[in-house]
Formats: sequence, structure tokens, C-alpha cells
Amino acid sequence: MLIVSTMKTCLTLALVLAAAFGFAQEKPGKNDRLISKDSNKDGKLSKEELGEQFWQRAAGQDANGDGLLDAQEIAALQSKARGKGTPQARPGGANAAFTVREFKGSNGHTIRYSLFVPEKSETPLPLVLCLHGAGGNTTAANVLAAPEMQQKHACIVMAPACDGKSTRWVASTFRYSDARPVMPELMEALEAVITETKADRTRLYITGQSMGGIGSWGIIASHADKFAAAVPVCGIWEPSDAPKMNGVPIWAFHGADDKTVPVSGSRDMIAALKKAEVKPEPKYTEFPGVGHGSWEPAYQTAELWEWLFVQKKIKP
Repeated sequence: MLIVSTMKTCLTLALVLAAAFGFAQEKPGKNDRLISKDSNKDGKLSKEELGEQFWQRAAGQDANGDGLLDAQEIAALQSKARGKGTPQARPGGANAAFTVREFKGSNGHTIRYSLFVPEKSETPLPLVLCLHGAGGNTTAANVLAAPEMQQKHACIVMAPACDGKSTRWVASTFRYSDARPVMPELMEALEAVITETKADRTRLYITGQSMGGIGSWGIIASHADKFAAAVPVCGIWEPSDAPKMNGVPIWAFHGADDKTVPVSGSRDMIAALKKAEVKPEPKYTEFPGVGHGSWEPAYQTAELWEWLFVQKKIKP
């Protein structure tokens, strides 16, 4: 009976996943591969079992942030795939470990954001501001909130949202130049979160992908005194602003074959920073053969996080 019950659980799991990921009409042989994903036959699926690509699409249903999808979470994923009962997406594509907040700035505009705060901490924690791309998602936020990352680098994670068309993170000449920048209300919301969570003001970090990479460059150009480090991924900015970024440790990433935001965006900024002799000297990683999705290998770079969390702002 136990064997039969286990087989039924695995089959049910496979069918739910098939529907959730759009494989319901594929050949039966495809379901066999899904069954095999549950390698320990516990009726749950982990990031390791699903694989990195599937997990990026499924992690938003990991309600308790434990790195596993149980039967209820898989059912929610199936419902989302069918478009039934799907709630408004969390800002930044953050998963269910985040709470959703709103903040009304002094300019009258309201900004929504997802916020992750570890349950207990005896000392002030660093805060990472994660800016999404035009597609609305920030990979960094979910990576940072994952239990395994929090064990190594406990931190507060803030993932705000803008629509990417009528509003952008910052005023920029690179596409949608007439969009309203949300930086004023964003910086006020950030300050409110810092105060509320008692975050470590000497360890405030910013990162973003694509449009968020552009936002990261733009924000540190205007608020270099605020951040202890910046990680712009596949972004672009005006090289003449390089001197304004002095004092901010920067590690930029880009794909060499990026056709959406040209790799020259990062190359030119790094060259300008070095020419301006900003301190510390910026770091730059370029991925050969990688297109616009360079945030995947960037945020999987273990050395990045080790580097980021040792950065500390020296207050004058």
C-alpha cells in the first residue's frame, strides 16, 4: 500500500507540474521526466530537483521561503498558470517570503515595494535595494531572501516597483526619456524602511538588472553618499557622471552579446571610472557568449556576495 500511495503522489505531482509549466499537452514521455524530478520521493520539489531555470519560474509560490514546493504550493502554481485567482504580482517579482508595502512620497506619488526582514537579529542588518528590469522582475531579491543565503548573509531586502514605461527609476536618455523618474519617492521610502527596520546605515547596498542596472548607476550618481556598494547588471549610464561616484565600491556585470542594452554601456562606464581615478577601483565581469540575461550568472557568482557584504561606508 505504501508503494502504491507513493506512486500516486509522484504521479499527481507530475501532472500538476505539467499543467503549471505548460507541458500538459506534451507526450507522456515528458511526464516521466517530471516524475523523476522528485528524486527522494517525498512529494515535494526542491530547487535542486527542479533545476535553476524551472526554479526561477516557480520560486514565487514558495510561500514559506523554505526552498521547497509542497503540494499546496504546487497547486497554487497550477492555478496561477491557468490564470485563476492570481493576485496582483508582488513588486519586483518577489516571492511569498516578502510582504508588500506602499509609501506615499512628499511629491504625492505612491510607490509599492516588497520587503523581506529576517525574524530576529541582535545587531543592525545590512539592507539591499534591488531594482527590477522592464519585465518587472529582480532575480537578486529572491536570491538574497533564500534561506541558504540568509544563513550566510542575513540582510533586509527591499524590491520596489515602477511600470517601466510611464515611470522609470531615474531620468535617462536611454529609451523612454520622457518617463517620470520615481527616484524621489523611492529614496524617501528607502529612508522610511531604514528607520523602521533599524538597518545598518553603513551597509546599504544597491543592485539592479537591465532597467534596474540603469537605475543603479543613476542613483549612485545622485546619492553616492548613501550606499556602501553598487552592483549594476547590464546597465548603461552617462560616463561624464563617473566622478560623482567616487567612494562607492562598484562591481558591474554584462553579457558580451547583449543586444538589448549594449555591452558598451558597462565598458564605457568602467573606463570612465578608471579615467576619473575614483576610489576604490571598480570591478567588472563580462560574460562571453551571454546576451541580455547576464543577471543569471551574475547573481550566481558566489564571490559577488562575499565581496558585497564586507563593504562598509566610512562616515566622515
